[in-house]
Amino acid sequence: MLLRTGFFLPLILIAALPLAASAKDGPPGPDGLPRATPKRPWKILVGAPRIDTLSFAPRDVIPVARRQFEVDRWEVFTLDTARGEIVTKWKPMRHPLLWLFMGKVRARCTVKLQSLGPNRTRMVFQGDLASHRNLEGNPMLGAAKRAYAKAASKYQAEVRAYLNTHPRLSSLNRP
Repeated sequence: MLLRTGFFLPLILIAALPLAASAKDGPPGPDGLPRATPKRPWKILVGAPRIDTLSFAPRDVIPVARRQFEVDRWEVFTLDTARGEIVTKWKPMRHPLLWLFMGKVRARCTVKLQSLGPNRTRMVFQGDLASHRNLEGNPMLGAAKRAYAKAASKYQAEVRAYLNTHPRLSSLNRP
């Protein structure tokens, strides 16, 4: 019995640590990022833009790009169809190794669409990370960047696949 207590007690304490740490942040603002305090400012790490070109008009891509965020469980914070921009709310990234090496991290995504002609659109995907710790030089940063590149490519591929498999949505097929 002592062996089980000696094994489970540290696990319970480790599991309780994120709860105690999260109590320091206030309620989230309208964009999902908790308000910063002078002693605990947010440090933002801007991800590299990931660019793709689609053979569809921006007006066809915007609803599909939004839909894909919702499928991927992101909540849209702003949607500006005139500027072709979608920004998600900040949301917590919940991964034990991420928390251990980078602290509490929140992420958001931005997609900007630019018309390149009647039926061509440049889609720029960009993710940002926010943490109370400085993430530059962090040992997990390389892995986080690789995961980001993979997720951005997956998002763009899913938007493209949806557009290709739902041709009735395209303005190319409208009279």
